[in-house]
Amino acid sequence: MTIQIISLLIALLAVLVGPFITFYVTKKNLAFQFRSLVKEHWVNKLEDAAHSFLNSTSEWMNKYPVISDGSWQVENPNKEIDKMLDTINSSIIKLQLLLDTNKNSQGVILDKVAAMAAIIHSKVYDENSINTLRKNHNDVIDSLQEIFHKERTKMADTFR
Repeated sequence: MTIQIISLLIALLAVLVGPFITFYVTKKNLAFQFRSLVKEHWVNKLEDAAHSFLNSTSEWMNKYPVISDGSWQVENPNKEIDKMLDTINSSIIKLQLLLDTNKNSQGVILDKVAAMAAIIHSKVYDENSINTLRKNHNDVIDSLQEIFHKERTKMADTFR
């Protein structure tokens, strides 16, 4: 008789507690998956914004001197320069929205980006500004590579 009562109590406990445990585990699993997807989406967006910024600043470093001195013939040099500046500004805004200034490595990137933007907007293209642009460009690439490696390693470790 006591075995039947114990069996009945265990079954009753399983029926009452089982759904709560299932709900809790499912909720935690969905929250984990959501955080993982958000992180992966952030990394992809940052990669796109960084690519746009680095590509547009490279284009600026290569095209601006030959457009401004007239050695590269374009129909409307000012329109071409404005188009390059618009692309650079747009990519800077995307980076500012994606990066967190409170995180040291991300703040350093934004500082380098701001320094590059200041040089580009001043439209001064002497040896010093060229060297500073190239150095900051390379520093941004290095810092972004560290962030991408760290974030992708975290995501890979999460699923192990």
